[in-house]
Order: sequence, then C-alpha cells, then structure tokens
Amino acid sequence: MKKEIKQNKKRNEILDFIKKNPKTTYKEIRKELKIHPERIFKNGLKQAFEEAEVKFPRTFEIKTIEQKKKIIIDYIKKNPLAGGQAIKKDTKINFHEFFSTSKEAFEAAKIKYPHEKNYIDKKEKKKIIIKEIIKNPLISTKEILQKTKIALHSAFKNMEEAYEEAGVEYIKKHEKRNIKKQNQIITYIKKNKLATQREINKSCKTHVQGIFNRGIFEAYEKAGIDFPFKRLKLYGVGLKEIRKRAKNFEDEISLNLSGYGNITRFLKTKRGVADIILERKGERVVVEVKDYQNKEISYSQIKQLIKYLEDCNCKLGFLVCHTKPKRDRFLIGETKIVVLEKTELNKVPKIIDGSVG
Repeated sequence: MKKEIKQNKKRNEILDFIKKNPKTTYKEIRKELKIHPERIFKNGLKQAFEEAEVKFPRTFEIKTIEQKKKIIIDYIKKNPLAGGQAIKKDTKINFHEFFSTSKEAFEAAKIKYPHEKNYIDKKEKKKIIIKEIIKNPLISTKEILQKTKIALHSAFKNMEEAYEEAGVEYIKKHEKRNIKKQNQIITYIKKNKLATQREINKSCKTHVQGIFNRGIFEAYEKAGIDFPFKRLKLYGVGLKEIRKRAKNFEDEISLNLSGYGNITRFLKTKRGVADIILERKGERVVVEVKDYQNKEISYSQIKQLIKYLEDCNCKLGFLVCHTKPKRDRFLIGETKIVVLEKTELNKVPKIIDGSVG
C-alpha cells in the first residue's frame, strides 16, 4: 500500500512538471525531480506526455537511418550555408553516422558545398600526415595537429595505421618519449661537456640512469664526447672527504648519546645496518644519523628507519640531522619517529622516559 502511494506521488510530480515544462527532456526530469520516469511509466516518457495531455516536443519513436538522412537533407536544402556543427545542433542528429563528411551530406542534398575552400578530403589529409611522419618519426598526434591543423583520427584509424601507410617502423608512445629524452640529454652533454649526472637530471628534468641502459657513460658515448674521468677522480676525492665528515658527525652524536644509556654501533639487521642502538631503562631505540649539508630529510629515510625498528622489534626511533624538516614527528602504525637536530639531543632521554611527547 505504501509503495503504491509513493509511486502515485512520483507519477503526479512528473505529470505536473511536464504540464509546467512542455518542452522538458528525460535528463531535465531526472535532474530536477530525482525520479526515473521509466520506473513509473511502463512505456517511458511518451506515456507520461500522453497522460499529462501535453503535445510531444519531439517524436519518441527511434528513427531509421533513412529517416535521419531525409531530415539532414531537408535541413541542408533549407540552410545551404550551414556548417557541420549547426546541422548537428539544430537536427539533434550526428550525421557522421551515415555521411563520412559534411561535403558528402551536401552532395546527397544536391547542394553545392559552401566550404570548399577550407575542405580537405581524407586522401589529402593522409598525404599531409604521412609527409610529417616521414620527416619526423618521433612526432606525436598532438604535434601533428599543431603543425597540420588536422586531427590524425580524421584520416587514420590510429597512429600505427598511419606509420604503416608511411612505410615507417611504428614507434610506441613511451618509446618516443624515451628517445626524445635521450636526444635532449645528448644535446645538453654536447653543450656542457663536463656535466655531472645531477646537473643533467636537474636541467633535463629526468633520470639519466633510467633513460640509458648504461647510465651517464652511455649518454656521453652517444653524444660523441669522451667521459671526463679526471673529474670523476676529483669527485672520488670529494666523496672521501664527505665520508670522513659523515663519520665524524656519527661519532660525535654517538658520544653524546652514550651519556644517556648503553650504545651499540652499526647493528646489522635483516634489511640493512642501523647506525646506533640506544638502551635506556630497559627501553631500546634506533638512532639514524644523516650528515646532509644541502638537502632535507626525505620520506625514504623515514621508511628505512621504520624497517630497522621492525627488524629490531622497537617502537621508537630518532633521526638526527643538521637541519630538520617542518614535519619532525611521524606516527606509523605502532612506531614513532622523531627528527632532531644535534643541538636537541637532550630531548632523547625525556622522550624515552615519557616526560616529553
């Protein structure tokens, strides 16, 4: 009984809406009333208009292709200067279902095509696109459109078909991107013969080690430039100095922490080596030390510390650095990580003992 009352209420709402809006559509009814007409009226919207005693704003019967063709032809005869968009908009028919081009529709209506000057047939479009592909096999569909003002899909089924007709070996989209990046890197190396991997990555917004199989060495080789091994030796000397500085920093932090409990250095875990294990009042915590001078701590260092905490069965970890990031507390599952600068080491015992959060 309740269901019938509800159905009748919805029926009346639709009928009233149709009477007030005689040119309404199914979409509009759905939007305004939030009701599906076909669930209320067995024969759909046509039945609703009949019951509302409102003249149909259009036919509800599905038109045959021949009927649609006649509507298009009649429209063109009445509007001999109309463009394709106007025809679609005014007739509500996508005539490309049965006429491949606007020109073909005008020919069927025996009306001279008014846009002949701007018209390029499919055969001519193919020629233009093929010419661009032969000239530049790395060209994209977007670049074809920009250069020729022709959409590839108006002439070919897909890019692969276009390459086949051009007699050019098909290059997949991701391969094109890779080759373009390689060319960009090679050009950069030619202009900057002492470029480092970091400089290349930054300038070309890429990762040279992922673009070339043998990384920067292959990039230099393809650029026809001898790799600057002399610079690499100097870099090696720099690395030794960096390692020495990092070791001194670790030693300093370790010495300071030893005042708060027992220290174990370089503990091997299942997934790496933890810098420091600090034991205090029965609690074990993992401490990682990062001697970064020109960059901040990233989430990858946090993830690595989480692995050490899991391997050592610890719930609290510290990451000590020179300059800590804006976010210096991480709660992940049952684990907690605190990032500290070396001047804040006095917070370690307070955090372990629970007097500081």
